[in-house]
Amino acid sequence: MKEDYQLNKLTKGLTSLAVSLTVLAGGFLSPFSAHAAGMEVKVQVNDSLIHFPDAQPFLDGNHSTQVPLRFVTEKLGYTVDWQKQGNQIKVTLTNDQHTISLLSGQKEASIDNAPVQLDTASQYQNGRVYVPLRFLSTAAGIPVQWDASSNLAILNKDGQRHMPDYQVFESTAYSADPSENGGYGAIDYMGNPLAMGTVAVDPSVIPLGSKLYIEGYSFDGLPQGGMYVYATDTGGSIKGNRLDIFIPGSKKSLQSFGIQKIKVYNISN
Repeated sequence: MKEDYQLNKLTKGLTSLAVSLTVLAGGFLSPFSAHAAGMEVKVQVNDSLIHFPDAQPFLDGNHSTQVPLRFVTEKLGYTVDWQKQGNQIKVTLTNDQHTISLLSGQKEASIDNAPVQLDTASQYQNGRVYVPLRFLSTAAGIPVQWDASSNLAILNKDGQRHMPDYQVFESTAYSADPSENGGYGAIDYMGNPLAMGTVAVDPSVIPLGSKLYIEGYSFDGLPQGGMYVYATDTGGSIKGNRLDIFIPGSKKSLQSFGIQKIKVYNISN
């Protein structure tokens, strides 16, 4: 748990304001406007995990990785144009080398006007177009590797082989009890209300304001599988590769969390 730590209240407030302004200037999204969500499948481009804010990759019935089109193709340098045609979506992807066209629900596509077959059809769900990741990687000429231990697909855009970009941390949990928050009550270091998605970190290891994805924990009060979090808090006992997860509930109810080993991924901006 986050231990009580003594800081001058005025100094903390000024420092928090400075950090908040710096982060906001860089386009940081407050954790309290984002939802925690687990990913069945994760996608990494080179050394950066892709953030899927409202639509997650998944394995379809053919065991192919389907990814939300826009988030991946933007990282690969494509511009995206799509048009609705009845119940289907026609998508055109363009970069300085190729033009790719496909229709949701169909296994046929074209690359530079040459027809190609997909192993599995692209899909249109909840306002998002999903495309087989293997097709994208092949069309873009980008090697892809699969890390089964983390359900992670790695796109080696630079042509080099990359390892899964996570670190193993020790994790604890803390509540809104003032005794766990330096006497300041239910706010984080940056002055935001504590909420699901808040984590306390050592800023010398993880910069304040960082977007992270964590998994490997086991606790009923947290989303199953994993979740997106934001490093907006600190703690006197949070040093090195240690992370403290805020969980709504009483201090006593969180004691069973103990100390757990988790995986921590940095999210690309």
